[in-house]
Amino acid sequence: MLEAVKERIKSLGITVSSEPGNPDEYMLQFSIDKVTDHIKTQTNLSAIPVPLHHIAIDMVVGEFLLMKKSMGQLTIDGLDFGLVAKTIQDGDTTVTFAIDKDNLTPEASFNAFIDYLRHDSFDFIAYRVLTW
Repeated sequence: MLEAVKERIKSLGITVSSEPGNPDEYMLQFSIDKVTDHIKTQTNLSAIPVPLHHIAIDMVVGEFLLMKKSMGQLTIDGLDFGLVAKTIQDGDTTVTFAIDKDNLTPEASFNAFIDYLRHDSFDFIAYRVLTW
């Protein structure tokens, strides 16, 4: 699944370094394990069904991009998604960061795309089995 995830990320115009010991490799593998465990838990199956394979890949990419963005390590086409200070107060040092998902800014559009990639557990209902 790792190679399929890398290809999907590459298709979005994002490069992932394949150097040994690269933190991206660990984050990708962690995201794969997290999504795989989530799908198996939601469906009560021991493996991801073939029809959910592409959904799993998108979910991994969404998790990876969200992690990178949350850590301020994601820049795409000149857009820096680091936190932007909305208000700064000098006395008693107050800083408020601007986070507005209702606005149609490039960041809000990117957030909507990440939400799309991460899917919902609703996609797993057809594959869910009961356990006793």
